Amino acid sequence: MRTSLVLAALGSATLFAQTPPTAYTPLTAGERWEHYWNETFLSPGLYFAAFGAASGAQLANDPPEWGQGFKGYSHRTGSLFATFTIQATVHEAASAALHYDPRYLRCHCQGGGRRLRHAVVWSLLTKNDEGQTRFDLPVLAGAYASGIIPILWYPDRYSPWKDGFRLGSQQLGFSVGVNVIKEFGPELRRIFRPKGRSTKSSH
Repeated sequence: MRTSLVLAALGSATLFAQTPPTAYTPLTAGERWEHYWNETFLSPGLYFAAFGAASGAQLANDPPEWGQGFKGYSHRTGSLFATFTIQATVHEAASAALHYDPRYLRCHCQGGGRRLRHAVVWSLLTKNDEGQTRFDLPVLAGAYASGIIPILWYPDRYSPWKDGFRLGSQQLGFSVGVNVIKEFGPELRRIFRPKGRSTKSSH
């Protein structure tokens, strides 16, 4: 299960929305809904993460009670898709209720070290609609909900509180890596952009 979540976090990180390093502007209600849909059912990253993580779990036969073959793979894919959807839904809903920003807010700074520290610290911080920095309770709620709730359909030997709390804590740790990728996303896109393609058209 741990391997599956790592693959999912890294595989989908660069596809998730983030704010540009400009002056802070809060989301409107419409923008919140748009952000939610783009983070869940309309996100290619979510499907990539679910199928990719399910493939890793299938190879590891995790959990073994679900077996192999198409049935086992379908079970794992559905479970992981539900897990990621639960995390996003709880996070977005709690953020809306508290008027917090659900996006990762990139650093308004220069220097790799400062930006890296920002990515780590802002895994647990966000801003409210007034632009004030707040401890991000919704991100905690999303992480632990996505760890505890899915355990309910896992084999009986899994404990929603023990294993769910452990998986929620892992999700928080993985979110740090995801935010690092988001912070340095523009640089990463330049590195992996196909070479030999000019932005100017020739006549």
